[in-house]
Amino acid sequence: MTQIQHSIRMPLTVDKALRDVAARHDISPYAALQRSVRLGLAQMSGQHDATAALADLSAEVGQISGRLVQLERLTERALYVACAAYVFARASLGSSGDDPRLTEEVKHAFARQLNLAGEMA
Repeated sequence: MTQIQHSIRMPLTVDKALRDVAARHDISPYAALQRSVRLGLAQMSGQHDATAALADLSAEVGQISGRLVQLERLTERALYVACAAYVFARASLGSSGDDPRLTEEVKHAFARQLNLAGEMA
């Protein structure tokens, strides 16, 4: 399937409704938008083949889920590297530490940042 990207503008009220629908169905707003467009076009064109639409939606959600897992792994890796750079840069300023202590500091900084990110979500 060839994917085409479109950019749209919508009023805040429509965006809020889209986000509410996405939250109710436990999907991302982007997935909810795709679902809305597909179902809306099917309704407008008189096509009521729900099975085909659901199969397409399931395939899309599967692809999105896989990409989200990859993105999460990449983000956590980048966060860990940033924490390590911070700890080692701080250690190079004066207090020379041993590697096991620095490794523990990196792990603590990483865990602290993950907890902060979880609180924001």
